[in-house]
Amino acid sequence: MAPNMILRSAARRCARVQLFQSCQRSFNTQMPLLKDKTVSKVANRTVPAEAPGADTFGQTNMLSSFNNMFDRGPNVGVEIITKKGFVLSNNVQIEQPLVLLNGSAFLWRAPENLFTNPDLEAFKIFEVASPKPELVLFGTGREFQPVPQELRHYFYKLGIQVDQMNTKHAAATYNVLAEEGRRVAGVLLPIGEKKPQQQ
Repeated sequence: MAPNMILRSAARRCARVQLFQSCQRSFNTQMPLLKDKTVSKVANRTVPAEAPGADTFGQTNMLSSFNNMFDRGPNVGVEIITKKGFVLSNNVQIEQPLVLLNGSAFLWRAPENLFTNPDLEAFKIFEVASPKPELVLFGTGREFQPVPQELRHYFYKLGIQVDQMNTKHAAATYNVLAEEGRRVAGVLLPIGEKKPQQQ
């Protein structure tokens, strides 16, 4: 079968099914059969990181840059902040620190010494995220705590601005900016139990 026939056949199948995942599987299973080197080069060319169809992580091949507009729901935001965690806009309850990035939510193991001697390995997701956020909002818990200079410098080297505030304000700011379509990320720590007043 000619390479063009394979591509047309796969494209017709994808148009009928209208699911990005099945389309990508179809192309990936038939792509090794291509004999025409020019078609293979085009199909395996990587798209720029800023391309509209780029996935959250890393570069993709040309065929996977097609994005099904019905496949992805709205951006995930924070609806409720509880003592132990968060309730997201998709009604998922999370009881640990959270990273909101490119419309998705990720569970995150925050380093214990985050505000004194941060382990930069805990932030590697921002090195591979595509597109990179313009701004990272740090929600530092119930009370404001300054983010260490070393951590701010790490984000500046990645071309990402840093803002820090308590978690309540960071979540609200994230929701507004994400709704406006800005490339924003949130690193949110749970607020924890309220500390008793000293008398």
